[in-house]
Amino acid sequence: MKNKGRTLLMKNKSRTLLIYGFLIIPLIHLIIFSYVPIIGNFIVSFTDWKGFGEMKFVGLRNYQRMFTNTEYIKMFKNCGWYFLVAIPQLIFAFILAVVINGKFRGINIFKGIFIIPYLLNGVIISTIFIIFFNNTGSLNVILEWLHLDGLKHQWLQDLRLVNPAIASISIWRYYGMNFIMFFGALQAIPQELYEAATLDGCNKWQEIRYLSIPFIKKVLFINILLSISGSIQVFEIPYIMMNGSNGTGTPVIMIQQSMSTNRVGFAAALSVMVFVIVLIVVGIQKLFLKEE
Repeated sequence: MKNKGRTLLMKNKSRTLLIYGFLIIPLIHLIIFSYVPIIGNFIVSFTDWKGFGEMKFVGLRNYQRMFTNTEYIKMFKNCGWYFLVAIPQLIFAFILAVVINGKFRGINIFKGIFIIPYLLNGVIISTIFIIFFNNTGSLNVILEWLHLDGLKHQWLQDLRLVNPAIASISIWRYYGMNFIMFFGALQAIPQELYEAATLDGCNKWQEIRYLSIPFIKKVLFINILLSISGSIQVFEIPYIMMNGSNGTGTPVIMIQQSMSTNRVGFAAALSVMVFVIVLIVVGIQKLFLKEE
């Protein structure tokens, strides 16, 4: 019995060592390639460093410049446009999900068509909309055909319109993803509840208001948080289309430009700010969905 107990203890110890052996490798990888760079970036954000040479400690000067310089304040305002367009984007995706929701032939074809814009590469999308918003591009041609010449503009040159114009691309690009999430949530609602609502004399609007929306409110909240997080991390579309010019700068574009001009300390401060905002959004999401 003692030998069996000793053998069993040895097996348990070997199994424990094996588990820790497998865990320690990814843990070391995580520390070296994630936590150490994050801490290092945070330290660099308090310096005036060019990426080489001596680091000069400047305290909170980089953060102060971020919130006092009008150019950098404007980049956060630009993020607001990307969040604002998320409102019609979510509404359109939800309406589409409600209309498509049901069992009929060809439903997978519709889902495939609606998700295509989300799957396209950012370079392709930028090229499409550079042509679309061009002075002689598709949008102005359509307005001319409709005899609405007064609405024609230089969409990418007008400082008042360039940011809302570029931000509006997100409606077309991301509505498919929101549609799939809403559609999946609606499909999870038991059909018996709709049948009971119909027997009780509920019309379509009442079904949506008192049945569909309460069931998908968590999915809606997640989409809103994703929109906030995404709006602060916007990069590829305004960068490819405008290179951040004409007042289209965003925090991530400013990070790239600061790095290219050897202002590594300021770029680090910007990245810390973006990281903190995204972390707060994720924290809110975790807190809200804690019970789930």
